[in-house]
Amino acid sequence: FLAGKTWSTLMDVDARPEEVDVEGMNGEVLLRHSQIRWSPEFGKNYQLKLALEDPATDVINGQPQRGHFDLVASLNKMPFGPLGRWNYRVGFVLRDLKADGFVSDSEEVIVSGEDSTTGWGITTGGRQPVTWWGNSGDSLAWQLTYGKGIGHYINDLHSVGGGDAVFDPAGQLHALPVFAGFLSYQHIWPMTWKPIKGWPGILRSNFNLGVVSIKTFDFQDATDYSETIRASINLFYNPTDHVTMGVEYLWGQRENKDKSKGSANQLQLSARYTF
Repeated sequence: FLAGKTWSTLMDVDARPEEVDVEGMNGEVLLRHSQIRWSPEFGKNYQLKLALEDPATDVINGQPQRGHFDLVASLNKMPFGPLGRWNYRVGFVLRDLKADGFVSDSEEVIVSGEDSTTGWGITTGGRQPVTWWGNSGDSLAWQLTYGKGIGHYINDLHSVGGGDAVFDPAGQLHALPVFAGFLSYQHIWPMTWKPIKGWPGILRSNFNLGVVSIKTFDFQDATDYSETIRASINLFYNPTDHVTMGVEYLWGQRENKDKSKGSANQLQLSARYTF
């Protein structure tokens, strides 16, 4: 049993991509939530998690209210064998979304009546060791999420805000359909290469790609969020167990409902000492 604030039950902590950028992948389920959770185990390989989480609603054009519940469940396949083969999970969330709408009366903005709707979503992901390059340290991580009214749980939409629902001109609340996901490959570089031969520690890279796509409604504003694509490549070096140094190139692009686009590039450096 768990009661408190921690990573959402919908999130897969073990499948997170490794990056220098602290914000995280746009398409991953990434959220810390107040919750009550029960986690029974089934044999050695499976664990079920059932939780009631903070029912906050992110709405584009209204005043957020708390619904009655966010019911979250996940089934986790635990690692087995020397490489932890096919560590994966499936999660589901059922949400009660609630908000007050805004309408304009001449030059004054007033609050219209409260409305509510149902949100739901399903996600699956995991991490799998691979030996494509003859190196047992490599791994492939992924996550795919689809639903309506679940933007609050998706990293990019939670950061921007308003990703759960939108009011139409008649004051009815609609849950926003969304698809999100990422794919991440981690490669351990062999320390037998001539330039780094004899170096101590571990050298590794991560190749990450994420996407978020919202199916917008016709009545929404032209500048409302429609889609983002995000890609990064990095290099990490651990000369000892306590020291990590990294460099990363990051590219991202956003597209709005009216098909207007903008993109950005980043180069980041990091160093960390773990006591």
